[in-house]
Amino acid sequence: MKKDIKDVELFLFDLDGTVYIGDKEIDGAFNAINTLRAMGKRICFFTNNSSRMHTDYISRLNNLGLRVYSDEIYTSGQVTCEYILDKYRGKKVYLLGNERLKSEFDLYGIEVVEEDPDICVIGFDTSLTYDRLYRFCKYVNEGRPYIATHPDYFCPAEECPMPDIGALIEAIRLTIGRTPDVVMGKPHKEAGLRIAKKYNLPAKKIAMVGDRLYTDVAFGKNCGFVSILVLSGETTAEMAASSKIKPDYILDFVKNIPEAIQK
Repeated sequence: MKKDIKDVELFLFDLDGTVYIGDKEIDGAFNAINTLRAMGKRICFFTNNSSRMHTDYISRLNNLGLRVYSDEIYTSGQVTCEYILDKYRGKKVYLLGNERLKSEFDLYGIEVVEEDPDICVIGFDTSLTYDRLYRFCKYVNEGRPYIATHPDYFCPAEECPMPDIGALIEAIRLTIGRTPDVVMGKPHKEAGLRIAKKYNLPAKKIAMVGDRLYTDVAFGKNCGFVSILVLSGETTAEMAASSKIKPDYILDFVKNIPEAIQK
């Protein structure tokens, strides 16, 4: 049975390809989000991109012209930190991630080390070196717990997609035969459970809005949320029609959401 957008109280928005691409707002997205707020809807921007701290996204959106507050941002990096505190509190982490992700771990009080870690975490490392990738492989090959912040194969960019964690997970699998023990970001359910608890809402009152079928829409489906595909990023109408992953709603842009609610 198709879920009803009229029941939604919390809208989760992907960022890259949904709200903006690069440093450019996607047509009408910010005005639509402010309209949803005026309608009494709650907003949260949930991104798989773990190359930045949550505070970086607040600054970025504010600089682009959309006022955003700290409780309106949630990243796969934050989900990972919360999971580690729940399951591996006090354990040392070897982190394949850039300085901003390390700062997020520092903020949560998680110790990041270069030698003799208890667990290994792979994030979207835009400062990756071959030496650190190989060291990560060695620690994982020794049997340490292996966590990924998200599974995306690439990150949208203006000139050319950037290789993301999913591509490196495949490289590690082909090298040592291991895949992550757990993946935190979309489309996996761990983040969805935390979001529902954080906002104290049942799944049917939450919507996931994004441009990717295999992460955003699949996440919505896996968590029991209303799933809304926007055709402003990776997915075309033709791709959506041929996919086995079927969103509850397909809209051209985020700006079409208020109208869909009022129909």
